[in-house]
This record gives sequence, C-alpha cells and structure tokens, in this order.
Amino acid sequence: MASTAHMTWKASNMLIVALVITLYILLPLPLFVGGKTDSKTIITFYQYTLPFLSGGLILLFLLKQNRILSPTKTEMNRIWSERRQVIRLGTVAGCIASFSVLVPIFLGEYATHLPLGTYLSVLGTILGSYVGNTQYSFMLGLMAHLVTGTAIGAVFSFIMSASEIFDFRKKSQTIAFGLGAGFITFLALFNPISRLGIEPYLQQSLYVTMGTANPITISNVAREIMSNLLAGSLLIHLLFGFTLGTTFYLLVRRYV
Repeated sequence: MASTAHMTWKASNMLIVALVITLYILLPLPLFVGGKTDSKTIITFYQYTLPFLSGGLILLFLLKQNRILSPTKTEMNRIWSERRQVIRLGTVAGCIASFSVLVPIFLGEYATHLPLGTYLSVLGTILGSYVGNTQYSFMLGLMAHLVTGTAIGAVFSFIMSASEIFDFRKKSQTIAFGLGAGFITFLALFNPISRLGIEPYLQQSLYVTMGTANPITISNVAREIMSNLLAGSLLIHLLFGFTLGTTFYLLVRRYV
C-alpha cells in the first residue's frame, strides 16, 4: 500500500514537472511570430494569458497532497519557522537582484545613446499618469522596480519552500528555477507593460520628435526600438533570475 502511494506521488510530481517544462517551451513562441498583433488577435490572447496559466499550475502543486499526511505539532512548528526564515531570505535576495540589474540597464542605455535613467523614467511616467503625478518619474520608476523585484523574491522563496518538488538546498535546481522566475517575470509583467504602456508612450514621443516623418516610418522605428528593448529586457530578466537564484541559495546555505 505504501509502495503504491509512493509511486502515485512520484508520478504526479513527474506530470507537474513535465507540464511546467511544456509551459516554458510554449511561452516564448508569440515573441517569435512575425506580423503586427493587437488586442483582438489569438496570438495576443495567448501571449498574455499563458503566463497566468502557469501561475495556476504552481498553485496546483502547492495544494498537492504531501507525503507527510499527518505531521505532528512539533513538525508543523519547525516547518513554518523554517519557511518564514526562507521567505525572509528570498525577499532579501529579490532586493539584491533588483539592485544588481540596474547596472546592465544603465549600460544598455549608454550603449544605445539614451539618457541614463530613460527606462525608469518612462516606467515612472506611466505609473505616475495613473496617480496623477509624473513630477518624480525617475524615483517612482526606481521604487516600482525595486519593490517588484523584492516581491518576486518573496514569492519565489515561498514556492521553493512550500512545495516538496523543489529543493532550495540544491544549487543547480535553485539557479534553474531562478532563471525560470526571471523568464516568467519577463512574460507576465514586463511584456504586457511594454506593449500596453511603453510602446504607446514611445510612439507619442516619436510623433513629437519626428513630426515631419511619414507615419509608417515612425511606426517602423517604434517597432524596431521595441524589438531591441524586448530582446535586451529578456537578457536582463534572465540575469535577474540567475542572481536571484544564486543569492537565495547562498543565503539559505548560510542562515538556514
């Protein structure tokens, strides 16, 4: 009976891992599909909803039955004490990773001859437009960047500690899932923000600076800039995930 239960548990774990890998393979496909897309296309629907389906899958295995069916009160206290510590360390790791990617962001702006802080300023302007204050756009964008990265670190560490599928004491696994967290962050957060917020703002700016140019030319320039921005942002988010996983592993190894 115990052997059958163990085999069922192992098979369910393998199925969930296979589904996660499938999602990782499918998620970037819309980025490589050519042609213009809008909110009514199937590709855009696929692009924005699939990352959230992956979130549902995460909840699925978090709620999956654990091998320890009836842990004692002492075991539960120990588990929750360790989990709280792990989440605190993950929050710190997310904050450190957020700070670390500011350097390549600024270097990328310098390499493309953009004023330093352009990305954070645009992000802050978009957010400020919703609260009615765009005066401190750079600081608002910087705060949003750091708060988001810190929150991602907390969620990442919670998932790593809450599910027995993950082992946050294994370096390779922690870094691999850190990269996955950065990848999902790019698709679920940055990509929609860039498409719905940065791209319209960019086109408006180009219409001001290139007012005499043909609208088609302006549209092509905006599309080229957005393609470069998305490609660079994907690399930066993967760097964020790598730094998150590595820092989290080192902190856990030292303090847990």
